This record gives sequence, C-alpha cells and structure tokens, in this order.
Amino acid sequence: MVLKEVATYLIRRAERRIGVTLDYVHRIARTDIKLLTRYNRLFGFLDPRNHTPPLAYHAARLRGALAADCGTCVEAEINLARKAGIDMQQIDHLLAADYAQLPAEVAAVATLADAVTLHRMDDPDARAVVQDAYGDAGLIELSFAMNGATLLPGIKRAMGHATACDLTLLRKKA
Repeated sequence: MVLKEVATYLIRRAERRIGVTLDYVHRIARTDIKLLTRYNRLFGFLDPRNHTPPLAYHAARLRGALAADCGTCVEAEINLARKAGIDMQQIDHLLAADYAQLPAEVAAVATLADAVTLHRMDDPDARAVVQDAYGDAGLIELSFAMNGATLLPGIKRAMGHATACDLTLLRKKA
C-alpha cells in the first residue's frame, strides 16, 4: 500500500512537470507496481539528453509524438520543449512541418523523424546531416527520442487512453 501511495505522489509530480494528466500511468500503478517499474524504465530510454542540443532533441520527440497521433502526448512534448527553452515559434514550425524556418541540422532531425516514425522509411540524406552535426552518439540519442516518443502513445492506445491530435488547437497552445 505504501508503494502505491509513493507511486501516486511521483505520478502527480510528473503530471505537474509535463502539464498533462497521466491516467493510464495511475492505472498501471493501481494494477501492479512491478508493471509500473517496467513502464518507468521506458523513461530511462527517452531521457536524459546528453549528446544533442535541446532544439534537435525536442524536434525528434515532437515529430515522433505527432506520428503516433496522440494529442496529450504531443501536448506533453510541447510543454517539455517550452520548459527546455525552445522558442514557441520554433515549436510551431515543428508542429506545422515548416522546416525551412529551422536550422538545417534541426530540419534534418525533423525530416529523419518523419521518415522513420511516420512513413516507416529510411532517409540516408537526412541521417548524414544529423550524423555530421551531432556525431554517432547524437544520432543514437535522437533515434531513441523519436522512436521513444512513438512508444508511449502506443501503450496508451492499447490501454484505451489515447486521444487523437487536434493540431490546430495544439498549435494555438504552443
């Protein structure tokens, strides 16, 4: 019982940090603490950011979440990008897939994220730009970020907690 109370406290703290409710995580905690522990390991997969600048990292996460079409996940990614100091206009460019307004290496990150997570394809040209800009460690970190951002919405969707994106509304919030 104490573990579930601690879990609830930590989930509520995470909700405040990312600015969205995590009903599905509360459900996991109520069901089985060991399953919650497994779920929490996914966040270790997504974080921390050590090898790339914030804009590139959040570009990968935003585009991955958009590909998974989960409105609350995209909202959380917007909130995290804002907390990381990403300019709201840059967030809007990422949401609108208006990459011409972004630095070339960040546009390449977004292009690669779209190819991999949305279209399930490769984009060797975008990957080469990303790798040149951020090295192998940066490419790997961004690969984790973009694909990890699609994983959580899949879990939510399977549990019946995903919400479709209303991109117009999300862009207004950004």
